Amino acid sequence: MTDNRLHVHFMGICGSGCASIAMVAHDLGFQVSGCDAETSSYYAEELKKRGIPIETGHDPKHLQGDVDVVAVSPALFDIAPDNAELLEAKARGILMTWQEFMGKYLQEGKRLTAIAGTHGKTTTTFLTSEILIDAGLSPSCVGGSVYRAWGSGGRAGTSDLFVCEADEFNRNFHNYRPEIALLTNVEMDHPECYNSFEEVLESFRVFLTEGGKLKTIILNGDSEGAVEVLRRSMSAPALSGASVIFFTRNADADYSFCTLPYRTAVWKPGKKEPGNTVFTVTMDGKCESYSMLLSGEYNIQNAVSAALIAGVHGVSPDSVRRTLGSFQGVGRRFDCIGEALGVPVYDDYAHHPTEIRSVLSMCREYYPKKRILAVFEPHQISRLRLMFSDYVDALTIADEVIVAKTHIGREIHKNAVPISKEEWEAASPKIWQEDDADQIAEEVLRRLREREYGLVIVIGAAGSYKISRKICDRGSL
Repeated sequence: MTDNRLHVHFMGICGSGCASIAMVAHDLGFQVSGCDAETSSYYAEELKKRGIPIETGHDPKHLQGDVDVVAVSPALFDIAPDNAELLEAKARGILMTWQEFMGKYLQEGKRLTAIAGTHGKTTTTFLTSEILIDAGLSPSCVGGSVYRAWGSGGRAGTSDLFVCEADEFNRNFHNYRPEIALLTNVEMDHPECYNSFEEVLESFRVFLTEGGKLKTIILNGDSEGAVEVLRRSMSAPALSGASVIFFTRNADADYSFCTLPYRTAVWKPGKKEPGNTVFTVTMDGKCESYSMLLSGEYNIQNAVSAALIAGVHGVSPDSVRRTLGSFQGVGRRFDCIGEALGVPVYDDYAHHPTEIRSVLSMCREYYPKKRILAVFEPHQISRLRLMFSDYVDALTIADEVIVAKTHIGREIHKNAVPISKEEWEAASPKIWQEDDADQIAEEVLRRLREREYGLVIVIGAAGSYKISRKICDRGSL
């Protein structure tokens, strides 16, 4: 076992990923400190509650003394490559990403379940964790967002089980050595680090085949990308002892290409009840019915995934049912945060066309005869440029769309040119573009005063949640 008395210093500790890892490391007994350019975030308060010291700004002086490891967000290498503290850590040979730290230190000696895929990772990670916790298995867990029930994105457990979200960005998931791997789906994303879908498929293949201890693969049999990854992986020696579970809506799906031992779980949505989503899962001739609070078919897929992982761990369907019946979801996933002029306002993390299409289709299903007003903050110019027509098609499921200023983030030094106002508004008569968040809030309220709407939904992966709160705050006056 690694000596967990090591002192790890997190640069960018107030970001969601670093903060979650820092809290889990602290709770597992590591000595933890950190710094960030901005230390007034939600995460900072949670860190301070644990007594974790946080410095404002970046300075090589933070590394004086007994710092053994400096863990950072991969984005920091792009945003601040000449940062003096970063360079000092690199010169001392103690610099790594927080994903490397998690794989090397926190997951050492653990039986890891790694949840990968283009969409659905965060909800599935927390749902799986809660099912295992409720079953008394006490895993350590790390997800990609704040889980309200924990007040953070991570939790330290007492057993040898570990559940983590395995993010393909920057090939971060190559740092993990799972015993169980889940592929929710595989699509093109992160063009800032993958030049083609072929590179994405290869990265997922490496994730499956080079971990060295994989026993079970669970994947979405309806995702062509996920199936292709498996097809390319089966001959790898590392998978010689692995088995596969496909989950699918198609009872006649043909997976005969799979030379590994496999089973098929066929799921179907059932009747809709007030406040519940009902579905069934049939595997090995046995059908189980489930009911959950979350909405949307994509959440059924997340729940099916979590139930199958639980089954591999020996958790009974009855125990899974109990957790599903109380699980209220993850922050920023179709999250009703209030009202504006009597109209419900939702916040959602969707930022890929597939995710946007899923959440807006669900809105349309629930409000078939009422207008839907969507506000969208684009995330990363390269992704937007690559899939611009897909974004327009997905967004215009709503009746009206207001597009905010593009969040650039880790592309800040790449001189990428955002989609212009003229390009957005020429793409569809439904779209109106405005950079200023205050003006967007006022425009939303103006429209709400003029006609009837079923809901307002604000979607995006960066600061869009601030816009949704502005709308609610001003709409309550």
